[in-house]
Amino acid sequence: MPGTILAVGAHMDDCENGAGGVILDAVQRGWRVVVVTVVSDFSTWAPTVGREDQVRQELLDLADRFGYEKRFLDYAYHQVEPNIQLKRRIAAIYDEVSPQIGLVHCPEDHWPDHRATGIAAKDAMIFAHGLSGNLQAPRCERIFGYSSTPHQMVSFEPDFYHDVTAVMEDWMRLVTGTDCCLSGMAADELPLHTVTVPASGDRPERTLRCSHHGWLKLAECVVWGNRGARCPFALGLKALWGPREGRPLFDD
Repeated sequence: MPGTILAVGAHMDDCENGAGGVILDAVQRGWRVVVVTVVSDFSTWAPTVGREDQVRQELLDLADRFGYEKRFLDYAYHQVEPNIQLKRRIAAIYDEVSPQIGLVHCPEDHWPDHRATGIAAKDAMIFAHGLSGNLQAPRCERIFGYSSTPHQMVSFEPDFYHDVTAVMEDWMRLVTGTDCCLSGMAADELPLHTVTVPASGDRPERTLRCSHHGWLKLAECVVWGNRGARCPFALGLKALWGPREGRPLFDD
């Protein structure tokens, strides 16, 4: 039975970069996916100044194209704290959508916005009964921490792996889309890496086109696929709440 995922990220592309493989896999399985972007006052970040409305609309269009929902909390860059206000706002969304799986930044992230958002989101999903106004709100069954990029999460060590081989092409397209929003450049203007994936089993040879952030995530997924899932590409996650082993992410 399809369920709901609530993914919370600090910046415009954090969930898409860090957990996009799971997001797209869930969408293809018929799950509802709600992505919350905390830092979305685009007048407070130099690359998006003057493009605020355009960036917001492009991100909404991207979400619509790939089948998930995008919500903005309108915090300013580098002005996020894991305080009661933020926890209550995330808890209200959590109570509304009733997810079975939560995806959040790991609290060990080096970026202050990431770290603050991760702490607030995890607390909101576990303690929504005390934060949302609904005393009967249950705790989220499973919460996973994701890594945004390697240089932001140097110490990240996953303990849960999910095979994302089937969605890698779409994931790389999604990340390219967010890199376009971030840079203000069209896809054909971005420097792209080309990766040929050999045929395997019933999968033909494939060519992946990766923007900068896609290239970083693809490299991680190759390592995690070899290490934890014995597949070409896997997303490594850190179980922050709920079972770590013995239960797949999606029950088919």
